[in-house]
This record gives sequence, structure tokens and C-alpha cells, in this order.
Amino acid sequence: MNLLYDATPLLLRSAGVKNYHYALLTRLLPRLGSHRLTLFPFLASLGVQRNERSNFGPLATAWRFGAVLASNYLPLPLGTRAARQADLFHVTPHLQNPPSRVRLTSMVHDPTPLLLPEFHTPSNIRYFEHFATAVLPKLAGVIVPSRAVERDLVERLRMPENRITVIPHGVGEEFFRASGPRPAGLPERYILSLGALEPRKNLTVLLAAYLLLPEPLRRQYPLVVAGATGWKNDALRLRLDADRALGVQAIGYVPPESLPALYAGAAVFAFPSLYEGFGMPLLEAMAAGTPVVASNVSAMPEVVGTADLLVDPRSPGDLARALEQVLTSATLAARLTEAGLRHAREFTWDRTALATKAFFETMAG
Repeated sequence: MNLLYDATPLLLRSAGVKNYHYALLTRLLPRLGSHRLTLFPFLASLGVQRNERSNFGPLATAWRFGAVLASNYLPLPLGTRAARQADLFHVTPHLQNPPSRVRLTSMVHDPTPLLLPEFHTPSNIRYFEHFATAVLPKLAGVIVPSRAVERDLVERLRMPENRITVIPHGVGEEFFRASGPRPAGLPERYILSLGALEPRKNLTVLLAAYLLLPEPLRRQYPLVVAGATGWKNDALRLRLDADRALGVQAIGYVPPESLPALYAGAAVFAFPSLYEGFGMPLLEAMAAGTPVVASNVSAMPEVVGTADLLVDPRSPGDLARALEQVLTSATLAARLTEAGLRHAREFTWDRTALATKAFFETMAG
């Protein structure tokens, strides 16, 4: 099998989606055996993983990403030329005009640009709308990370269920060791939230819930908000600044090598997102031995199983009560920690890679 894999996300500033592709390809490439995998657009390696910028140098990034954009908006047969020897082309929504003479597959992390457009930029919506209408119907098969995404593709986008394969993400072994440098300036113990500063992460409800906690508890456990800036977050950033005197500490982007220690230092991990196709931070927190309070919507219940407390993400009161329960009950916190560690062990990138290899072999016939 000759597989062409769209690795355009490696050229971008990104966290969750880029981490998925890098972690998968790192485990998949050594397991291909007689199969051949080529990285599109014309990449010889995965580069050095960086969330805050491209994995490659400015020149190498510019011409490759420019070529992808040119093939999207000009009649340039970039994808067709790259796929001449391919049996299968695994595309992403970044390539809007994939070739028609090769079997196509893709990965849908979440369909929120269509389900929750108010949480996205116009360009995000435009790209995914085109993907859903012009590319998705042409796919021989699509990978999704959860039953929740599978359900949404079937019910909302009319994707045939027999063309969808659920392959969960994994979690790196480094999170179980919870070692590495800890970000400077953190309190001894804290409530942790991690994710891009964007509306879908629902941080305004988390801030409201935090202020509902008893003042002695807030003094003992400040709220640490970690994550790179996203979009539509001007009001949120003003709110974070205003709440600084009340125990809220926004620390911005945290590099991957510091994440295990960041999770391990938290008394509880709060993840009140309004929608997740999977939610890798949940697995990372559980692997680091941190109790989790998460939303009861989309993929989050199936990702955490019975290893956390689930709450209505639109209710600050529900979220505050769950946080208080974990912070004031050593027995509950210990039970959630033990269950989380056990559950996180079920998710490995090796398992994800083997399942993805099987998917490609099936799709290529």
C-alpha cells in the first residue's frame, strides 16, 4: 500500500489537532512494514514538534503552505500530482480540492464549526463547510475519536455509519511519570484549567463557579488558567485580569515538557468545555493522578468513564459544588485519582496507531 498522508497541520500553530497527528505518525511510521507512507505537502520528516509555530523553518513552511493555499484557490493540480502513485490519500480540511482519481479518507476531530458556529471564526466555518459539502461525501472512510462525533456526523451531516471508524486518541507515557520542569510562580496547590482561550472552552462559567467557592477555599486553592490565546476572547481576557485579585492566575501557553508537572501539581482539573470531540487534556490529567471535574456533554463522558465528576457546563452552581466536593473530601479525591489512573491506562498511542494502520489497510483493499 502506498499511503499519502496530509500532514499540513504540522506546518501550523496548533495544540490538540497537531499533537494528535504528530503522536500518531510517530508511532505509525515504524509499524508500516511493507507499506509506504509519504507526507504531504512534500515533507521528508515530522520535524521538531512545536505547538506555538510550525515544526519546520520559515522558508520550508512558507512555500509548502503557500502551495496548499494555491491549490485551494487556483486550478493547480498539487494534490493530483502528489497522489499519482498513491493507493490512498488521507486528507485534512486544509486541502479543499483533493484529487478525484485516488481513494480518499480523512479524520474529523469535531464538527463544531457547523454545530456551534458562534464559537468559531468565519475562516474556520468556511473551511469546514466546504469540507462537509465537497469532500466528506467523497470519502471512502473517515476516522473519528469518539462515539459522540460519530453520532453527530450521522445525525447532523448524514454521513453513512458504515463509513465511520471510531479510533480513540492515546496519552503519552510522560504524563504517568508526571516529571519535568514545573512552570515558575505557581502556588503549591491549585485548581487547574487548560485549553485555548476561546468561547467553546467555557471559561466564563468556570470563573463564575470559582467565585462561588467559599473564600477560605479560594485562598487555599487559587485558580490557574493555562492555555494559548485563541479567538473571540477579548471579554474573557478582561475578566481574567479583573479576577486576578480574587485568586485567578492566567499563565498563558505552557510548553509540552512542563505539562505533566503542571497537571500533577493541581488538586483538581476543571474542564467545563461545551463540546469536545475527544478531550486529550482529560486523559493527561487522569494519567498525572489529578481528579477531574468535566462536562456531561459530547465525548467527555465516554473519555473519562467513571473516573470523574460530570456537571452541566452551563451551570456555575453545579460546577462549584463539584469542585468543592473534591477539594474538601480526601476520600473522594483519592477515589477519583485511582479510577482516573486505571482508566487512562486503557488509552495508548500504540493502540491508536495499530487501529489506524488497520483502517488504512481496509480502505486500500
